[in-house]
Amino acid sequence: MFGLTSPRIAAAIFVFSTAALSVAPASAQSAPVGTASEATYAAVLRTINPQLPVEKARAYARSVLKDAWTTHLDARFIMSIVTVESRWRANAVSRVGARGLGQLMPATARTLGVNPRNPSENLRGTSTYLKSLMQHFAGKPNAMKLAIAGYNAGPKAVERYHGVPPYAETRNYVVRVLHVWNTLNARVGKALAPAPDTTIAVRAPKLPDEQQWLSSDTNEILPGTAAAVESVPNPALTAGASATATAAQTSESDK
Repeated sequence: MFGLTSPRIAAAIFVFSTAALSVAPASAQSAPVGTASEATYAAVLRTINPQLPVEKARAYARSVLKDAWTTHLDARFIMSIVTVESRWRANAVSRVGARGLGQLMPATARTLGVNPRNPSENLRGTSTYLKSLMQHFAGKPNAMKLAIAGYNAGPKAVERYHGVPPYAETRNYVVRVLHVWNTLNARVGKALAPAPDTTIAVRAPKLPDEQQWLSSDTNEILPGTAAAVESVPNPALTAGASATATAAQTSESDK
């Protein structure tokens, strides 16, 4: 997995939070307290991946905001997944073949109807899959934590262990995503609503059960089955009007 250490994430977001007003245009500076624009989200992406050109960071931020609005997820939640997955490197490829910003497996990308090599489509697929996982685990305690674990290990593994699977990699993954999300949540405002004509339709996909990262050399079972990550409240992930995306809660047989 492409790692980003906690101190680096915290430092990057701290730099962003103290400089956001100087980066954002005048229109963003006059935005209500607690909200953030495309420019401010792009600025934090460039602190996480300093190699991102300004225009590319703006394009990624624009895609995330559109997808967040469409899927009814918090943009900072989507950003946290992508940060841990690829550090916002569109050309990232994992050892098991996961591709792009959200590290989509080829079969998952096909199911979602996206091209994983296209950054905008990859982000759309990431957001749609994450939304489908949130819907799949809706009503269960710590649904967000289960969705994060499902993104890494597959929803069938989460169901099999009735919680976060006792894989060292998945436990670590959940902790890292929650850390990034909580840091962003504390320092970066909720996204401003996009213009009405920027929303896009998302078709309801089958819920794939692709293991994003786990393989025989990393599928380490931790002693015991008790959850090793802190229990966190499941925050409201509302980013705008009611979601247009829905997901079938069917799952494929284990692979």
